[in-house]
Amino acid sequence: MLCVSSLMFLTGMIAVGTVGAFYARDVLGDANLFIYMTLVQTVGTFVVALFIPRIVRTIGKKSGYLSLGVVAIVAGAGIALAPASTPVIALFFFFLLGVGIGGVNTLMWALEADTVEYGEWKTGVRTEGTTYALFSFTRKMGQALGGAAAAFTIGLGGYVAGKGVVQTDSAKMAIKAAAGFVPAGFIVLALVIMFFYPLTEKVFRDVVAEVTARRAARMADVHDSETGA
Repeated sequence: MLCVSSLMFLTGMIAVGTVGAFYARDVLGDANLFIYMTLVQTVGTFVVALFIPRIVRTIGKKSGYLSLGVVAIVAGAGIALAPASTPVIALFFFFLLGVGIGGVNTLMWALEADTVEYGEWKTGVRTEGTTYALFSFTRKMGQALGGAAAAFTIGLGGYVAGKGVVQTDSAKMAIKAAAGFVPAGFIVLALVIMFFYPLTEKVFRDVVAEVTARRAARMADVHDSETGA
């Protein structure tokens, strides 16, 4: 479930990254704004990183994932609907996108680590390498699908590549959709999956306690066998 949710989320995240330069140049009318879009999004990512420990302590990783995902959805809608005549509004939503995406991305790895413990509890075998490899593979898939989804969207709108080309209104609308609505839609799918994710903080604490008890019991058995007790 975490892999599929991550796949959806990464698809949305890469989609907006793919068309960011087009959004600045063709929608906002100034290619140089792409630098500021990237900067404010990065600032948002670093800002939220400071609060991740507190978010986890207060509401837990799953709820934090859902909450920050909602922030990313709002940001995506804002990017798609922001008026081109007021770039500062778009920049604000890119900052907000950095908060949402940065927070979820951070929590993804914490949740992934939890699944290793869950796997050991469920099967008795600790498969960290396989778990991380599978998770990383789905993230790579998301990167590929996100680029494809963005390119397909602007292609449907009639985007024409080339220096100095003036894009049609439909092409500009497609760019706005690829930068905002497409990412928001994929993140909605990611959150729907995560909503049903069963590994809550309470369940995880119980899992860790039981796994620890099992390890202690095995160590005691080994000690007894070595000492002949």
